[in-house]
Amino acid sequence: MELHRISIKVTQIVFIISILLVRVQFGTTISDPDEPGDRDEPGDRDEPGDPDDRYEPDDPDEPDDPEQQKLFQCVSGTMDSKRVRLYLGLDNLVVDCMLRKTPGGSAKQYQNQLKLYTSSGLLPTMAIYNSTNSATFPFKLIMNASTWRVNVPRYNITINTVAAPVDEWFVEFSMFYGFSMFSSKGSILDTLKGTLLDVAREPILQWTIGEELSSRIIEPHLPRVLKLQVSQSPCAGDVAVLAPVFAPGGHTGVILSVTRSAFTTQARWFNATRSLCSLINEVCVSGCAGISIVDLKLTNCHLFLLTNRGLFISQDLLSPVTGTLNFTLLFLPALAQMDYSATTLWFSSQCVTDRIYFSDDMLSLISNEGEGENLHSRCVYSKYPFTRWFLCQASAADIAKIPKHRYLSFLHDRHQHTGLLLSHTEKGAMVSVFGVKAEELFQRHTKFPPVLLNFQPRGIFLLDSHVILYGSEVWTSSDRGSTFTLVFSLDNQNVIDALSCTVSGVVVFSTDHGNLYIMKSGLARFAWLNETLDEASTLLCGHMGILMAVQLDKDKPSGFSYRVIEIDHLITKHEMGFDKPLALQYTTDHTVLLHEHAVINDHANENNRQRRNNPLTVAPASLFSPDHVGKVIYFSDGGMVVITEVFRTHYRRGFSGVVVGEILEPIKGASLNAEPMQSYDLLVKKEEPEGLIVTLQLKDLDPSQGFNLSHMGKAVVAPGFSSYLITGLLPSGSALAKPTMPALVLPLTSHRAGEWLLFHSAGLGSWGMKEGPCRHALQSLNGVRNNALVRINVREALNFTFKAFMSDYSLSMVYHKKFMRVVLTNPLAIRVTARHSWDDTNNHMLTLTAFSHLCKKATTTVMVYIPEASLLCRSSSFTFTLQNSCPEGLQIIYVSQQPISDHEWIYTDPVDHMDNKRLFNLPVNYRPPSQLGVSIPTTDNIYNADPSQPRPRQHYPISKDSGRYKQCAGKRSAEECGCTDGLKVSPLAINSDCRQRVLRLTFPVTDFNITLFLRRTNHADRPLCSPYFVTVTEVNNRTSWKVTGTHATPTMDRMRQYLKDSLENNLYNPEGLQISLYGSELFHFRISVIPGVVLCDLVEEVQIYVDEPPLAFPTQHLVNNMAAIILGGLLLFGFLLIYNGVAMPTKRSIKTLLKKRKPTISPTRTPTSTTIQQHE
Repeated sequence: MELHRISIKVTQIVFIISILLVRVQFGTTISDPDEPGDRDEPGDRDEPGDPDDRYEPDDPDEPDDPEQQKLFQCVSGTMDSKRVRLYLGLDNLVVDCMLRKTPGGSAKQYQNQLKLYTSSGLLPTMAIYNSTNSATFPFKLIMNASTWRVNVPRYNITINTVAAPVDEWFVEFSMFYGFSMFSSKGSILDTLKGTLLDVAREPILQWTIGEELSSRIIEPHLPRVLKLQVSQSPCAGDVAVLAPVFAPGGHTGVILSVTRSAFTTQARWFNATRSLCSLINEVCVSGCAGISIVDLKLTNCHLFLLTNRGLFISQDLLSPVTGTLNFTLLFLPALAQMDYSATTLWFSSQCVTDRIYFSDDMLSLISNEGEGENLHSRCVYSKYPFTRWFLCQASAADIAKIPKHRYLSFLHDRHQHTGLLLSHTEKGAMVSVFGVKAEELFQRHTKFPPVLLNFQPRGIFLLDSHVILYGSEVWTSSDRGSTFTLVFSLDNQNVIDALSCTVSGVVVFSTDHGNLYIMKSGLARFAWLNETLDEASTLLCGHMGILMAVQLDKDKPSGFSYRVIEIDHLITKHEMGFDKPLALQYTTDHTVLLHEHAVINDHANENNRQRRNNPLTVAPASLFSPDHVGKVIYFSDGGMVVITEVFRTHYRRGFSGVVVGEILEPIKGASLNAEPMQSYDLLVKKEEPEGLIVTLQLKDLDPSQGFNLSHMGKAVVAPGFSSYLITGLLPSGSALAKPTMPALVLPLTSHRAGEWLLFHSAGLGSWGMKEGPCRHALQSLNGVRNNALVRINVREALNFTFKAFMSDYSLSMVYHKKFMRVVLTNPLAIRVTARHSWDDTNNHMLTLTAFSHLCKKATTTVMVYIPEASLLCRSSSFTFTLQNSCPEGLQIIYVSQQPISDHEWIYTDPVDHMDNKRLFNLPVNYRPPSQLGVSIPTTDNIYNADPSQPRPRQHYPISKDSGRYKQCAGKRSAEECGCTDGLKVSPLAINSDCRQRVLRLTFPVTDFNITLFLRRTNHADRPLCSPYFVTVTEVNNRTSWKVTGTHATPTMDRMRQYLKDSLENNLYNPEGLQISLYGSELFHFRISVIPGVVLCDLVEEVQIYVDEPPLAFPTQHLVNNMAAIILGGLLLFGFLLIYNGVAMPTKRSIKTLLKKRKPTISPTRTPTSTTIQQHE
């Protein structure tokens, strides 16, 4: 295990310790209307003019909770909620944080506190994260505003602005960043949490759904509201669409409300009746009078409205053109004669941010009319883009066995790529699982035999880790529908709906009586919430996992009011004890057995002993169940025991079950004052060999002071021996008892005073059972967050390490106990292996190794959980999704032998060791040569584009008709093209308009090495090698080049043979890749990894300019020939002179020949002068 050391200044440590010692308290709470506990103290008001008034509007709906006090508060823009709700638009994100003011404190004291924190080097830090990304931003002190402020440009969070399904961010503010693992509620290390919603990209928020109205429009119709239908955004839990369902007979129409704050502070109201009626009037003569909403579903790309007149689908929510949302009325022949008001709409919500996974969105529509022989049940489904609809029904073999099926639910399991069909038959509930036959169709036969369960079903609910059936009972399956385990059953009521709080892993069930039950992912246990849900209200779980009941309220500006359902508080109030005696049996000083007495309704006297020992007497079923693991049994006299195991059968007649428990608080027996008989010796007599009934007798004690009716159901406990449950009385003051371990009972056993005790656990009032406190914690040691999406590359192995430990600082009583279990939703998609180990303190360590061995689109969800953990634990399970896809930032890059930085590429002139320039400046509007000639370019790529400048080499029609601007299309000058530094250094052909400089090489270029690396975010670069085989093409269709080197391997040869029919170009091994260039000027190569190796397109482009080439053909040949001829002629002429005896000219003779003679001027020529000239 790698330990990450946190570096912190000494002054910060001293400051933290001083705050802990002084126990600084900072005023009233920073409230969260979605969290339990959020009311201001009565009379607690800031003074007029207080700068905090704009940040704390009064909200009487929010109770106060001292545990929710924070060190500081943070807001952004206009404060419309006490909870931190940040919204990211197209502008920068500006957040202000300020210290919580001490009640009665002055502004000067506040300034001094602010300076104290700042001088100690402590500033708030904002951390944002979602399922795939995270980032941190520090604050700066703004003294004029007495706040800390952070100003984050949008591009530092996301560079995209188009509408798309995007995760809503979680936000954490902390004064001591990195200490969150040591924080607790109410401590100064406790982080302030909230959400950040990208309102510029959330799809449904970009549209107007019909005519926008005021929230007052709903006031006249409140008495007719039957229920509220709500559908949340798959990626943003605070964004939802709600539709009130009205009683028939009115003319309300279709009214919708859209919120971005989970209906707590803000909502927009729309009337979509007119737009929907216009579609109905086109195909229906009777018109749309009386149209009303039945259900609605919000998917990643569409909004579906199910009305009593048909099913409407919206246009694509991701369309770049926004405004009024248009709908289309779907005509479904299979449901043409059905009553749409009796239909149900089913959709398993899942956040899909990658377009290749949009096809996992599937919607089904089920209609049922009639009963018995007159039953008409229809089921249709469609996948994205919802253009084709198909029938869903039981297999032919199942229909032959059971002709009548009432279809109830049909959902798509994206993990197994299966369809789950729930139907109700005369034999009970039937679950059929169908595999995928084609891209959109499911097979007509099931993957495995259907599961039959004897209960009244209502629907299916899909979690990332489990499949849940609900109705009169709730069942769960961890193998995606092959087997099911009962969670709980209900009497005289049915579960009608299920809701998942993904962040907390809680599933909430609501019944037709308004009762609420919850269970947690991975734990087949439940708890009843003592909370009633009104018919005209609906449950909503916000993005932070806070459960709320929302209802219409005419007095609120948004039209809604809500109340927070405090799950943890209600769980602790759920009493699960029953009226049966328990016999306590110590096994160690920390563990006990609690034997459940089987009341057979016999009389406690000696005459009935034969009946009680009759082996044919059947004990009633145990009232303990497996879901009681983790519950706590408490005793009225004192003591608590947490249940760790449950056995519903008992080897001993007279007991119906037994539970194993660990002692949390010492169990107290009766005191000597209350039971003075404990000061006497106790005799235990076994009169029968089986020892099923024994007699308890007190030595030297008056029978009138012996056992009496008050001792019925109490247990006599003698550590190291069997315990005895008192079941009857004898006239002699003795008692009849059932030993918990008859084999340890001797015919006569004596227990001295002080060696035995009486324990009161006779039934209700003496003991009870509730959900136990959280004693376990699960920690990820790799920094992976809960509900994270981890993208894994093909042939990549990732390790994840988890530690389970006792959060109450106790030690496990079992050596090397395996606390954690693992559930995989799709074991075949990604190979996951587990390795268990234990550290020096007996903490359980689990290391998971995930290996992607298939090159295909697949996902699997991994859930690590502690089965015996309490429902009150918030860190007892850890879920993350492995997606077999292209990891973020994966790319191949070309790295030259002497790398050139981006700054050098744009602003300087780097040279090599020979002082040769390494970069070449391309001419404006340059286009490289073609195979027709240097001056005849034919490519569409233009480099260093400038629309205001003329384009060279436009001599021929083929050159004039080719060449297209990309970045500069429609622009008038290069300045308008918007070429950034990133585009200028980009080698991609799509950015050629901005490419001004390229790599320069001098002719000839032979066996030039192309060195490629595989680059990935947060990973070191590694050389590209087999099996990442590549193809090489020239973007501008030049042919004067050739791949002259590659590392040939048998694998490469086999891949060439295998892909020769599907690949247009030859493939090469990237190791040892070499290219020779035989032409001049610019070569633009595209190197692509072959398909089937990775689930994305890996492409790199390399641009090389060949400079100083020889003269073009045929000029070079002519010059060479002429030079050879001239040189040969000179040599021949010299040879001929020597051969004929002609003296070869010397330097002196050449100088004399070339020397100019001076002219002589004289009046007459004399003989003397003639003689002198001749002499000379």
